[in-house]
Amino acid sequence: MSSFSVGGLNTGIDYNELISQLIEIRRRPIEILETKKTDYSSRISTYSELSAKLSDLKSSVDKLKTTSSFFVKTSSEGDSTVLDSSTTGTASVGNYSVSITSLASAEKEVHNGTGLTASTDVVNGSGSAKVFQYTYGTTQTSLTVADGTTLDGLKDLINNDVNNPGVTATVVNDGTNYRLVVSGNGTGAANTITIDAGTTLDGTGSTVDFTASAFAENKTAADADFTVDGLQITRSSNSVSDVINGVTLTLKKENASTSVTVAADNESIKEQIQEFVTAYNDVTTFITSNSLYDADSKESGIFLGEGTTRTIQNNLRNFVSSSVSGLSGSLSILAEIGITTDHETGDLQINSTTLETKLGTNLDDIADLFGDSTNGIAVKLSGYISDISSTVDGSIELRKDGLQDIIDSLSTTIRNMEYRLEKTEDEMVRKFSALEQLVGSYNTIGSYLTGFSTQA
Repeated sequence: MSSFSVGGLNTGIDYNELISQLIEIRRRPIEILETKKTDYSSRISTYSELSAKLSDLKSSVDKLKTTSSFFVKTSSEGDSTVLDSSTTGTASVGNYSVSITSLASAEKEVHNGTGLTASTDVVNGSGSAKVFQYTYGTTQTSLTVADGTTLDGLKDLINNDVNNPGVTATVVNDGTNYRLVVSGNGTGAANTITIDAGTTLDGTGSTVDFTASAFAENKTAADADFTVDGLQITRSSNSVSDVINGVTLTLKKENASTSVTVAADNESIKEQIQEFVTAYNDVTTFITSNSLYDADSKESGIFLGEGTTRTIQNNLRNFVSSSVSGLSGSLSILAEIGITTDHETGDLQINSTTLETKLGTNLDDIADLFGDSTNGIAVKLSGYISDISSTVDGSIELRKDGLQDIIDSLSTTIRNMEYRLEKTEDEMVRKFSALEQLVGSYNTIGSYLTGFSTQA
C-alpha cells in the first residue's frame, strides 16, 4: 500500500482516514476470497483426518480377511511344568498327548584347570605362538595363541573370533583352580564339541595343556526325545513348531507327560469384529458430523456438498448392508451374525448374544463372510479403501489436489487484486494531494483579494 499521506491543512479534511475507509471498502472482495482460501485449506486438513480414520478401518478389516489372523486360537497345557505351548491361527482344534523322555541339550567341555590359580595366569609362555584347535558340529576352528596369552586372553580369543561357529567360552573358579569352559550355543546331537589334534598348547615348553586329554565332557549334546499321541519324535531343539500344525511346544521336563488342548479363541475373534465396527463407525460418524448444516448458527459442515465424501459413505454402507453372494456356508449378511445398521445414525451395532452364538456354531461361515477371496466383506472393504486412499489416483488425493488448485488460483487472484488496490490507493493520494494544493491556491488568492479590498 501507499507510504504517502495527504495533509488536510487547507480543507480541514482528514484525507488519510478517508482513503483508509475507501480502501477498506474496496478490500472486502479480497477478504471474501481469503475466507474461501481458509475454508478450502480446512477441507484439505479434514480430508487428511478422514484418510487416517480410513487407514484405521483398513487395519481392522485386514485382520478379518485372512484365515491366519481371523481364526485366533488358544492353547492350554495340563501341566505347565512339563511344557509350554503357543498357537497361530492355522492350528487345528483338538487335544494332544505329549510325553517327554529327554530334553535337547547343548554340549559343555570343561578344562581340568591344572596349574591355573588365577584367570590372569599365562597359558603360553613358550616364546612363540601356539594353536588352540576345536570343532563344533562340522566346523573346525584354529586360533593362534600369541606368546604371553593369559587364560582370560584365551577365553576372549574364542569369544571374539569372527569365525566362531557357535560356542561361548567362560572361566570358572572351582575353589582350587581356574578352568576354561567351552559351551555350545545350540542344542542337538549334531552340535558336539571336540578339541582337535592341531592344538599345540600341550603342556610342554612353558605352556598349559589344552589338548583333548585335559578336557572332560560335562554335558553331552543330545536331541529331544518325546512322543505326541504315541508317535516317537526327536528334534534338535526344545522349541518344536513342526509337529502339531500351528502349535509351538517348548519342552521343559524330562520323563514327564501332559496334554495340550487347542481351542478357538472366540473372545479374541469377537474383539476383532468389535474393533472393525468401532473403526467403521468412527469413519461414518466423522463424515456425517462434518456434513451437517446448523440452522441456528447458519454454519455448514466442512464436507457439506462434498460429493467425494458422500460417495465414500454410501459405498461403505453398501458393503456392510449388502448380501454376500457365492458363499458355501449358511451366512450371507452381517445382520445374520448380529451386526445391524442403526437407521437413524447409520452406525453399526452389535447384538453380542447373537454374535457369540454364531461364533460358537458357525465360525467357518463367519470367516467366509468376511474373508471370501472374491466377495468377502473385509476383502472388498480393504480393496476399496486402498483404492480411494491411493496417493496417486485415489479419490481423496484427487479431491485434495483439486482443492489445492483452487487455493492456488485464489492466491493468484488475491495478489492481482492487492496490486490493483495499491495502485488505486496511490491514485487517491495523488488526486487528494492535488485537490489540497488547489484549495490552498484558492485560499491564497482569497486572502490576497481580501487584503486588496481592505486597502482600497
